[in-house]
Amino acid sequence: MITNEQLSELHALLTEMKIELIETIKSELEDEETPFNVSGDMADKAEAITYVSVNEELTSGQKNTLEKIDRAIKRIEDGIFGKCSVCSNFIELDRLTAIPYAETCKEHMQ
Repeated sequence: MITNEQLSELHALLTEMKIELIETIKSELEDEETPFNVSGDMADKAEAITYVSVNEELTSGQKNTLEKIDRAIKRIEDGIFGKCSVCSNFIELDRLTAIPYAETCKEHMQ
């Protein structure tokens, strides 16, 4: 079971992770070159398209992580944080410390 102090620490960690992730996403989107702005031949434009595609995948993964963080913060607010979504047992503290947005215990992790 998680103490109130540990819960506060995990909430602070999740909030910090969320802020950092949002800043990273913003930074990447601001720095991104679109294939339409690239000067040069077709090979240069193709390379830019590939870069944009890879960057979109990373941003998609980051958005997925952001959603997981938001769900974890909501679980804290709802008083159900730290319980496995599969078996309802408590998630191990070392797992939550490593991945504070984890939704399952070690037994049910994917």
